[in-house]
Amino acid sequence: MVKQPTSEQSEFTMSSEDFPALPGTSSAGGAAPLPPPGPLPPPPDFSNHTNDKPRKGIQTSPDGKVTNIPETMIPNQFGIVGLLTFIRAAESDPSLVSLALGQDLTALGLNLNSPDNLYLTFAGPWADTPCRPQDMDYHVPPEYLINGSIREKLAPLRLNRYKEDLLFYLFYCFVGDVLQIAAAAELYNREWRYHMEEKVWISQAPGMPMVEKTSTYERGTYYFFDAHNWRKVAKEFHLDYSKLEGRPQLPPHVLT
Repeated sequence: MVKQPTSEQSEFTMSSEDFPALPGTSSAGGAAPLPPPGPLPPPPDFSNHTNDKPRKGIQTSPDGKVTNIPETMIPNQFGIVGLLTFIRAAESDPSLVSLALGQDLTALGLNLNSPDNLYLTFAGPWADTPCRPQDMDYHVPPEYLINGSIREKLAPLRLNRYKEDLLFYLFYCFVGDVLQIAAAAELYNREWRYHMEEKVWISQAPGMPMVEKTSTYERGTYYFFDAHNWRKVAKEFHLDYSKLEGRPQLPPHVLT
């Protein structure tokens, strides 16, 4: 048996208990109409308030201008202001980090916990050459320390009595010492000349005539002292007088 539909349809009713009003709204007189959609109001402008307060510390602008420098500081690139500007520039350019801050020793693979010196021949950050043997301290028996007792008893050096082989040894092994100057002066007395461009000692080969000779240069056969193989090498050479070093100037207390 089929039930016939009724003419009355069920209606949906909404009560206030199902959808309560939000806090802060007025229930009297029904819901207030919503405003029509439109552009949002602009955010409040705080720029005038921040600019009114003076900024503390040294200020750097993107164009490199530095302002707000205290009167007690040096206002150039050689003081703290210049260092601060360099550090801030290194933040945007990593290639400037080593120039502004230097190298991080912990990133160089050094054993910083070592109780001994890492490099015995390291003469310092401003040294051009490593330490020489006579510049380094070695532990020797105390009976070897006799320099104070025989200092005034040693015979003076007479370089004019030594052979050329010993003079070259003194010149190349005592770099930066007064003995190097003294050996160079004695080699000059023996007709050796130091070529400043080739950085070698040369001397005219005996018994070999000059091929060409003028007031500024000459060409012939010369002996070159080869310090790597420790021997004299004869070869023909065009010698420019302006490339030769003059006589070394000895200190007045040096006796040769």
